[in-house]
Amino acid sequence: MKIRDTILQLGEYKPPLEGRNPDHYLLLDFNESPIPPPASVKKALATYLERNQLHIYPSYGNFLELLADYVEVDKEQLIFTNGSDQAIDLVLRLFLEPGDEMVLAKPGFGMFFQLAATLEVQVRSPEYREDMSFPFEELLECVSSKTKLIVVINPNNPTGTSISLTMIEELLCRFPHLPILVDEAYVEFTNTTCLSLLNQYSNLIIIRTFSKAFAIPSLRLGYIIGHAKEVIQHLYKIRGPYDVNMFAIIAAKAQLENPQEWKPVIEEIMTKSKPLVEQTFEEWGLKYYPADGNFMLVEPPNAPQMVQDLQQEGILVRTMRPPIEHTFRMNFGMLEQTHFFLERCNLVLAKNKR
Repeated sequence: MKIRDTILQLGEYKPPLEGRNPDHYLLLDFNESPIPPPASVKKALATYLERNQLHIYPSYGNFLELLADYVEVDKEQLIFTNGSDQAIDLVLRLFLEPGDEMVLAKPGFGMFFQLAATLEVQVRSPEYREDMSFPFEELLECVSSKTKLIVVINPNNPTGTSISLTMIEELLCRFPHLPILVDEAYVEFTNTTCLSLLNQYSNLIIIRTFSKAFAIPSLRLGYIIGHAKEVIQHLYKIRGPYDVNMFAIIAAKAQLENPQEWKPVIEEIMTKSKPLVEQTFEEWGLKYYPADGNFMLVEPPNAPQMVQDLQQEGILVRTMRPPIEHTFRMNFGMLEQTHFFLERCNLVLAKNKR
């Protein structure tokens, strides 16, 4: 069997998932919700199981209308996907062909680079600046006649820093012939979105996920928002009719119908846990990069060693790859978890000073 040379030469995108047992570790490494979804989700899933409908294909009912109400767009401007990874895949396959170029600052979410490589698309990537701010002018210089897609991750994963709405609008204005894809995976934490630009610019596309604030990453659900309804119609041609499983839809519907159950979690993370970590790190003199979402980069004297030491103390944080291998990424937990993290982190720092 002949396998494409592009795939043979491609490395595997393999996040460090082994051994992530929440019974053994405080998980601060994957930007997940620090606690499971509320009881309403479990009840909805149990009710669905009791209906004995696993043997039939999904029937999505009014979920798209419910999602449209939440996003505040027309349902014709939406398509839901099997996680935001599939959302990325669909958009890239819609616009890119072998030999095309995509522009995306780095470091950025690895799936963009992985999926672009499978399509034999060149990614032009200006690097985030030393302070982790967005390289706007450098990105503009990367756009060429071969560019067929510009991607912005806002806030960026893994740096945690954002691009301003003014910059996004300038991209939309300057390149009206190019699709501008904005990844808003953490929008519920930042309350910052470019959605207000959607009906003004036909080249704006937004992707979001239910994996973060909605706490159901294991069920895989994301969605795409587009100004142009014909773009959404073309995306339906690529997505399979049953690519999203019913457990994801049932759980997401329960979350959308009960915002009072998950919004306090976000509030505690962003108004209590995050400021406490930032303040404590400043008191300790531990360098970190101010971020806008529920995670941030930390730059200790020896990042790989500190990651190992924290693991021995029962805490998982994420080692970074070049060009930011001198940092690790961590997300914020609930307040009680944050006190535990800071206690163990202090022990690790004290041990390394001896």
